[in-house]
Amino acid sequence: MKIVVTIRGDIKANMAGLYDRWSKAITAAVNMIGSMLLSEMRSDIAGSGNFGERWTDGLKLNTTGAAPNFRLAFTHDIDYAGIFEKGGVIQGQPLLWIPLSGTDAAGIRASAFGGLVSSRNQRKDGGRPLLFAISDKLPRYFGIESVTIPQKWHLNEDIESVMGNFRSVFEDAWAGA
Repeated sequence: MKIVVTIRGDIKANMAGLYDRWSKAITAAVNMIGSMLLSEMRSDIAGSGNFGERWTDGLKLNTTGAAPNFRLAFTHDIDYAGIFEKGGVIQGQPLLWIPLSGTDAAGIRASAFGGLVSSRNQRKDGGRPLLFAISDKLPRYFGIESVTIPQKWHLNEDIESVMGNFRSVFEDAWAGA
């Protein structure tokens, strides 16, 4: 048995027009979803603690491909930002130097501060090792072996939430295409 299907010219033209409309709609929907995702994820970061513009603006969206094969990829300018999505332990090598609050070291890595001297020897009072500024001999950092970071961001849940709206976003784009 043999089945032959012949597509007439007007059907072929209509299908081509339908594909063009679909291509426009899917492109618009993917762009809208990308924008919604970026906004939602940046809002999540901003609302999860002491994360300023460096953290929110550091999240980037890269859209590649064309209809029907799109890829949305998120990256962050800060290479260790992923720890806040999953949580985890950061180990010192041998110590992590944490800036003391209320000092001019707040927000500055010890390696970038300059002019520091260590008290790596065990302190008489049993406290943590300190780094002192050479200029005024006041402590700026304390050392710890490791720190446990809890999950602070919920970006995967943000993605699931926004993607749950993809159908309605596509339908709106289809209506406008």
